[in-house]
Amino acid sequence: MIIAIIAFAAVAAVIWYFAVFATKSEPVQTIQDSTANIAEKENLENDNPYANLKGDAFDEAYLADMIAHHDGAVNMSEQAQAFTAREEIRTLAGDITMSQSQELIKMRDWQVEWGYEVTMSGGHMSHGGAGMDMGGDMVEMMNKLNDLRGEEYDKEFLRQMIIHHEQAVEMSQYAEVNAKHQEIKDLANDVITTQTKEIELMKQWQEVWGY
Repeated sequence: MIIAIIAFAAVAAVIWYFAVFATKSEPVQTIQDSTANIAEKENLENDNPYANLKGDAFDEAYLADMIAHHDGAVNMSEQAQAFTAREEIRTLAGDITMSQSQELIKMRDWQVEWGYEVTMSGGHMSHGGAGMDMGGDMVEMMNKLNDLRGEEYDKEFLRQMIIHHEQAVEMSQYAEVNAKHQEIKDLANDVITTQTKEIELMKQWQEVWGY
């Protein structure tokens, strides 16, 4: 009888041990996974320089980089009007040249009005020495279009201009919260709206034209 009681107690202890620790291990792992996902998201966010700039620092950097960015878009678009094989691209390039040239004038006026460093096409990074500057990115895109004509030019132009527009949209998404001046917030919102539509249009052309 005593042996049976001891055996029963031992079995009960084993069942209790596995029941307690087996059920606790899964939530611990879940918490660890959740924490890792949050940390990864924060690291990706912090990789974007605009995520951590506020006020005047954001506005000055944004203007410098967007001026360089617009300069690149205008140069690419003027070239496309001469080399493209498609009227659709010629029309889009003309629209980009006109709209972004007007925005360039406004942004350079704001640099002077707000006492920021007046920049040309190098971008913010070219003055801080941290990584490739925006102007360098634009030159690299232009170089990929050199010596191309007709269909080959159109295919590469769409690919590069989509990337180019995506950069502008990514830069602009932090303005609503981080920018100081309402003018910057309004410009960034226009950039997001206009260039997102143009990205969708260019991707449709890629699909229809088999690029």
